[in-house]
Amino acid sequence: MLITQAESVRPAIDVIETTKPAVALLLLLACTDAVFTLLHFIYVETDWLRGRALSLEADGGPAETLQYVKEFWVAVCMAFAFFSTRYVAYAVWAFFFLFLLVDDATQLHENVGRWLGQRYGFRAPFGLRPDDIGELLFAGAVGVTTLAGVAIAAVRGTEQCRRISRDLFTLVCALALFGVVIDVVHVITYMGQSLTAQVFLVIEDGGEMIVMSALVAYAFHVACYSGRTGFDLWATVRARFARTRAVV
Repeated sequence: MLITQAESVRPAIDVIETTKPAVALLLLLACTDAVFTLLHFIYVETDWLRGRALSLEADGGPAETLQYVKEFWVAVCMAFAFFSTRYVAYAVWAFFFLFLLVDDATQLHENVGRWLGQRYGFRAPFGLRPDDIGELLFAGAVGVTTLAGVAIAAVRGTEQCRRISRDLFTLVCALALFGVVIDVVHVITYMGQSLTAQVFLVIEDGGEMIVMSALVAYAFHVACYSGRTGFDLWATVRARFARTRAVV
């Protein structure tokens, strides 16, 4: 679907009006994330919820299951955007989040990381395991492959397609910050101070939940408007960074 100049230049009030459903969805999901985080604290610090899989890191727990649902929703929304516009970049994003769902549900990255660690015997610094290095390599390979696929496909799309891909890339980078970088810090602190490890656990899993909620809301917005959006998250982030650097 081609976007005319009149459609691409819209009053700010239109952007606000069209994003209301997505913002409402984000608030609902964020409140749910906050409830699961609160339940985690109650589970860890008291005996009230013992015997229930309410820890944020519990395999198959409700918090983890909700993450699977979110990944599925994002994949479906981007698939809908693809069928509405036929832009291949949207299909690449749909496959990426579908792969993310399969990876998380089957612990594929952990199994591959374990195999790589045992196969090549990586020297792991800072108390990390060879398995952790293998997981990092696997995550890096998936990230580079996805970025290359999106970049190649987005070249043939419109400015709207490239803008949405940049926005999704920004959110995925935030997801990687919590799911990869903070996860590494959590592993390093796990064998040391238990309180510090708990703090990083909440930052890691809580951050992943919030970012995935933002991804669901954004993908829902894109699907509702047939592969279009009225705002530019990438430009907003760049402007914020520029202002922060100017102040510093």
